[in-house]
Amino acid sequence: MIDWLKGHSVPGISRILKRMKFSHKQALMFIRSPDPAYASKQAAIEAALAEVAQQPGQVIVLYLDELTYYRRPSKAPAYAPCGHTQPLALEAPGSNTQTRIVGALNALTGQVSYLQRSKVGKAALVTFYAQLREAYPQAAKIYVVQDNWPNHKLPEVLAAMEQHRITPLFLPTYASWLNPIEKLWKWLKQRVIHLHPFANDLEELRKRVRDFLNQFLAGSMDLIRYVGLLSD
Repeated sequence: MIDWLKGHSVPGISRILKRMKFSHKQALMFIRSPDPAYASKQAAIEAALAEVAQQPGQVIVLYLDELTYYRRPSKAPAYAPCGHTQPLALEAPGSNTQTRIVGALNALTGQVSYLQRSKVGKAALVTFYAQLREAYPQAAKIYVVQDNWPNHKLPEVLAAMEQHRITPLFLPTYASWLNPIEKLWKWLKQRVIHLHPFANDLEELRKRVRDFLNQFLAGSMDLIRYVGLLSD
């Protein structure tokens, strides 16, 4: 109990807090990266972005990440008539089949490259790094910023990156806020995956995901602005 609030009623305390500009809010989950190399890893990413600014087209920075979604829709808040009616997430019998995407976002242009498969593991990553080099054949340097998923550090995967002249930059552990492609996944979930009506048509769901991502194949300043890499 706070001493100076003793003797005040609950409504009185509420009015005091309101005058002090405090309100009762839902807590958010929070984590602080425990990585002792946080500053140096962040500095390496910022240095790569500075290279891009000096040599656009010759130096490329790509933010890479993976996403999993399922045949059954994920639940999320949505508008519905007032009363007891609630938004519905369509269920369907059978296996809740997963689909995996590995994607990369160009930090300068908003160009998105991606690979969609039932499973993304070592073989898919090797294929995807080759796909990235094909997307930027003239680039002298390609930096790929990615998290610390063990598959990213497998010898065969690192060898594929070296073969295609791609330099990995690893994010600090538990620091997803430093990876802007996470916001692309958020947008995809909002537009396609949450409450989707295709629980009985997996191929249509996958097509809708492809259609969403394909709009960024040639780049998008709107996307760059949305993920926070370009301020107005």
